[in-house]
Amino acid sequence: MFVIQDVAAKGLTVVYGPPGSGKTSVAAKIADRVANRVLWISTNEPPGVLKEVFMRVGAKADKFYVFDFPRAFRGNIAKFVADHIHEYEALVIDSVDGITPREEKLEELVHGFLYQLAKDMPIVAVVEGAPKQVFYIADNLIRVGYKENALGHTVRYIKLVKSRFAPPSERFIFDFVEGVGQVYINTPKKPQVAKITLPEDASILGVGELYKSQIVGIYGRDKNALARRLQEVASAREVFYLSLFPPTTLPVDLEEDKMRVAATFKDIVEVVYNIYSGRFKLKVFVVSGLRDLERILGNDVVDYINAVVSVARYVDYVLDFELETDGARLTESFLDLKVRA
Repeated sequence: MFVIQDVAAKGLTVVYGPPGSGKTSVAAKIADRVANRVLWISTNEPPGVLKEVFMRVGAKADKFYVFDFPRAFRGNIAKFVADHIHEYEALVIDSVDGITPREEKLEELVHGFLYQLAKDMPIVAVVEGAPKQVFYIADNLIRVGYKENALGHTVRYIKLVKSRFAPPSERFIFDFVEGVGQVYINTPKKPQVAKITLPEDASILGVGELYKSQIVGIYGRDKNALARRLQEVASAREVFYLSLFPPTTLPVDLEEDKMRVAATFKDIVEVVYNIYSGRFKLKVFVVSGLRDLERILGNDVVDYINAVVSVARYVDYVLDFELETDGARLTESFLDLKVRA
């Protein structure tokens, strides 16, 4: 898939968004991709904290040469960069707001200094908020954001707003997975169903026909009945079961490495990545809890649906086990088939 950070291999890249959205982590991943010696100017975090950030996003910490400047010394930062930039292959300033006392000075610094440096090497400027004067100068503009939904789950988003080198991107869901780094949820569009029939699996599920990559909803009013159907599938096929909402977890007897109960949205991203990458060996991806999520979250359930749908292309088919409840318009709209337990 298209990786947003790839466009940052040249020019001036501005990463912006609200506090806590992951701007520093995104900047670290960009710099790790584009250079082997990175001058990192920090006006926010000390080197020890940044080293943890580098490790979390899967970047090589020894690439980064971190200098932390208290904002009181902002007048010396540009001179320090000018004196030492020739020793490095890329520059990150986090955040660029800490270098100047006023917005008009920030525009002057970015246009008159950083933009000129960016003609010779990749420059990444982290910006708090949305100073539009800086945005029009950037070669690449990346917006990072997040939402805390009604469950208390944090869902992170990233978008390439503009670039001189590539068209703007759609908004992607992403997060940082320990030991892996930055992980995207693949383009959240339902894949075309491959015209490959799975007759044995159709028989197991009690449906007339089943095609590879289809998404099948199995609905019932009894949690134990749903659990028995899942055990039947698991006895015949390699499955991984992800409970999206703990109260709806089915009482099944599966090996520990064959199931996960999601406590956060990041848990879901981690499972999805493990399927994308082949770390999890499975034929059938099973989820439960979407109907209850829609009841609580409303339209925000789409983030969870997109994560589930994105897996369909990597497995033989997806099963969605749900207790019958009223409503759930969105959680039924993505199903190819619906059967009862």
